[in-house]
Amino acid sequence: MKISVIIPHLGKKKPLPRTLETVRTAAGGLDAETILVEDSECRGVSWARNRGLERASGEYIFFVDADDAVAKDFFAAPLAELERTGADICFFDAVGLPFSRSFALEGNAAIREAFFSAFLGYSFEDVRRWNAGGPLWKTRELGYVWRAAFRRAFLEEHAIRFDETLRINEDAAFLSTCALYAVRTAQCREALYEYHPAPDGLSSRASRARLEKDYKFAVLDFRLRLDTLASGGAWKYCEASCAFSALEMLRRWRGRGLERYLARPRVRGALRDFPLSWRHPAVAAAIVLLRLLSCCSR
Repeated sequence: MKISVIIPHLGKKKPLPRTLETVRTAAGGLDAETILVEDSECRGVSWARNRGLERASGEYIFFVDADDAVAKDFFAAPLAELERTGADICFFDAVGLPFSRSFALEGNAAIREAFFSAFLGYSFEDVRRWNAGGPLWKTRELGYVWRAAFRRAFLEEHAIRFDETLRINEDAAFLSTCALYAVRTAQCREALYEYHPAPDGLSSRASRARLEKDYKFAVLDFRLRLDTLASGGAWKYCEASCAFSALEMLRRWRGRGLERYLARPRVRGALRDFPLSWRHPAVAAAIVLLRLLSCCSR
């Protein structure tokens, strides 16, 4: 089997006929299997994709969401690049969502630098640039796994799976885990994917708001595990995100769960070292307040 394409869906909401038709058209004469994974108990897309990976037998793995569509070269273009370069992963653009940087990279050190800065979170360097008047969102990219094709042998060799504790940012976490082991990545500049977020999906503002507070802890735990696997080389790319999460908990949820969050040593360290600037007086004042609160939560 050349290709396995994994499509998770909720039991009450089957994949759109248009989605399946575009996948069939793109597969053409290729030796491909379409793996539909039903998540009738709403265990999350990470759970569903992991079940798909368990069933996959293709040499290359693609992911598609049940509401989206793919271009006719969705399989052919990344396959050609993967086989030409021997890369572990091949990225491609999506309609209206082009990458701002190149992900055709050689060597694990270069891949870690690019992936961690793009997908893992905000660094203090990002904050310093923001304090100097630049954009905060400069190095970040939208880390969706349907923008990439993966060599299955690479995923299996390193036991790379989705973190099932995450229901937000699970794609970025998966790509960050890939960075620990990848030695070569490739990229096609064609827009091969059409993203159509469902109004009631996790990407909707209301759905994310319901989940974000609880998953601040899950995301923090994932970043800590990744940093351990990276021998301490990942934390600097996301430490500012801890401070931003604490700010969000203080502002949006009236501090609920904040004391427990501030009790985490890495969170206190991130608040202590967060670069302050009166260019952003409300943020600076709130960080100072959180520093005082963190002293009381020990």
